[in-house]
Amino acid sequence: MTIKFGEKRAIQFCYPEIEPNWDELPNSLLIELILDYENEQSCATSALYEVNSRDRKKAIELAKWLLRENNSDKWLKESATSILK
Repeated sequence: MTIKFGEKRAIQFCYPEIEPNWDELPNSLLIELILDYENEQSCATSALYEVNSRDRKKAIELAKWLLRENNSDKWLKESATSILK
Protein backbone atom coordinates (compact mmCIF):
# COMPACT_ATOMS: atom_id res chain seq x y z
CA MET A 1 0.00 0.00 0.00
CA THR A 2 1.34 3.40 -0.96
CA ILE A 3 0.12 6.62 0.58
CA LYS A 4 0.80 9.87 -1.23
CA PHE A 5 0.68 13.28 0.41
CA GLY A 6 0.67 16.69 -1.14
CA GLU A 7 3.57 18.90 -0.10
CA LYS A 8 1.54 20.73 2.56
CA ARG A 9 0.30 17.51 4.17
CA ALA A 10 3.75 15.93 4.02
CA ILE A 11 5.23 18.91 5.90
CA GLN A 12 2.45 18.82 8.50
CA PHE A 13 2.72 15.05 8.92
CA CYS A 14 6.50 15.08 9.45
CA TYR A 15 6.71 18.27 11.50
CA PRO A 16 8.47 18.80 13.93
CA GLU A 17 10.61 15.66 13.61
CA ILE A 18 11.58 16.69 10.09
CA GLU A 19 11.55 20.42 9.55
CA PRO A 20 11.51 21.88 6.05
CA ASN A 21 13.93 24.53 4.87
CA TRP A 22 11.48 27.35 5.52
CA ASP A 23 13.40 29.85 3.42
CA GLU A 24 13.05 27.57 0.37
CA LEU A 25 9.25 27.21 0.58
CA PRO A 26 7.15 29.46 -1.66
CA ASN A 27 4.94 32.06 0.01
CA SER A 28 1.82 30.33 -1.28
CA LEU A 29 2.71 27.11 0.56
CA LEU A 30 3.57 28.98 3.76
CA ILE A 31 0.18 30.69 3.62
CA GLU A 32 -1.55 27.34 3.06
CA LEU A 33 0.18 25.97 6.17
CA ILE A 34 -1.08 28.92 8.19
CA LEU A 35 -4.63 28.74 6.85
CA ASP A 36 -4.71 25.02 7.62
CA TYR A 37 -3.37 25.58 11.14
CA GLU A 38 -5.77 23.08 12.74
CA ASN A 39 -3.79 20.15 11.32
CA GLU A 40 -0.48 21.29 12.83
CA GLN A 41 -0.49 24.49 14.86
CA SER A 42 3.23 24.60 15.64
CA CYS A 43 3.95 24.24 11.92
CA ALA A 44 1.61 27.16 11.24
CA THR A 45 3.52 29.17 13.83
CA SER A 46 6.84 28.60 12.06
CA ALA A 47 5.24 29.41 8.72
CA LEU A 48 3.83 32.64 10.15
CA TYR A 49 7.27 33.78 11.29
CA GLU A 50 8.73 32.97 7.87
CA VAL A 51 5.99 34.96 6.12
CA ASN A 52 6.72 37.82 8.51
CA SER A 53 10.37 37.83 7.45
CA ARG A 54 9.31 38.11 3.79
CA ASP A 55 6.07 40.08 3.71
CA ARG A 56 5.23 41.95 6.90
CA LYS A 57 1.89 43.22 5.58
CA LYS A 58 0.68 39.69 4.79
CA ALA A 59 1.92 38.39 8.14
CA ILE A 60 -0.03 41.09 9.98
CA GLU A 61 -3.16 40.20 8.01
CA LEU A 62 -2.76 36.51 8.85
CA ALA A 63 -1.96 37.25 12.50
CA LYS A 64 -5.16 39.26 12.88
CA TRP A 65 -7.11 36.43 11.26
CA LEU A 66 -5.54 33.84 13.59
CA LEU A 67 -6.47 35.90 16.64
CA ARG A 68 -10.12 35.84 15.56
CA GLU A 69 -10.09 32.07 15.03
CA ASN A 70 -11.67 30.04 17.83
CA ASN A 71 -9.56 26.92 17.22
CA SER A 72 -6.10 28.45 17.20
CA ASP A 73 -4.31 27.43 20.38
CA LYS A 74 -2.71 29.59 23.04
CA TRP A 75 0.78 29.40 21.52
CA LEU A 76 -0.35 30.22 18.00
CA LYS A 77 -2.31 33.20 19.33
CA GLU A 78 0.76 34.35 21.30
CA SER A 79 2.84 34.14 18.13
CA ALA A 80 0.21 36.07 16.18
CA THR A 81 0.20 38.71 18.91
CA SER A 82 3.99 39.02 18.75
CA ILE A 83 3.77 39.61 14.97
CA LEU A 84 1.50 42.59 15.63
CA LYS A 85 3.95 44.28 18.02
